[in-house]
Amino acid sequence: MKQMALFDWKAIKCFHPRVFLLPVISLAAGLISALLVVPTNVFMFLVFSVNTFAVEEKGDLNKLYLTLPIERSSVVGGRYALSICLGLVGVITGIPLAMIADRFSLSHYYGPLGWFLPIVTISYLLFSVFNLCMYPILFKLGYSKGKFWGMFVPLALFEALYSAWVIISSLPGNEYLLFHALEYASKNIFLVNGSMILAATLILLLSFLLSKRQYSNREF
Repeated sequence: MKQMALFDWKAIKCFHPRVFLLPVISLAAGLISALLVVPTNVFMFLVFSVNTFAVEEKGDLNKLYLTLPIERSSVVGGRYALSICLGLVGVITGIPLAMIADRFSLSHYYGPLGWFLPIVTISYLLFSVFNLCMYPILFKLGYSKGKFWGMFVPLALFEALYSAWVIISSLPGNEYLLFHALEYASKNIFLVNGSMILAATLILLLSFLLSKRQYSNREF
């Protein structure tokens, strides 16, 4: 699995420079609120990981995999391992980016550092949900046939959720809605954050099992 993850990372070498564009997009999200930077950054790194499917199809790597002494489940596992690593990078780089964005955002961050814990767990939950929306479809159909449902639809959904939150939080009386939610989460760490981590882990496991099944039954 580790070797397949490294192989996928090397395979998308031509896309590596694009990684530096992801913080720019995340900082743009910070214009509204610095607290949106981490979830946006994690999502963008997940989208970046989809480049492995594009390179796989362009280089016809699936036929190469079939000639190697590896199981198809290892291909799926390696790709999930890489996506999770990129998601972690999104979290680690997203926190300092959020602090930078807070200097020029419309909604300034005044809460304690402890509020970043629920932000991270929410990001993990979003990562798992969108992984479930994207990866099983791409493993079943491939990049060309599955990119609409496996990429463009999740992107549109993320944008819709982002826009809906901006609208809701801008309504009179809801200016501090997110802050109140984060305050509640920080006071109920095990209940709120534990529940989100458990739900996110189960969703990610479901995504992996579905992808494994789809890829095992796929004909090349």
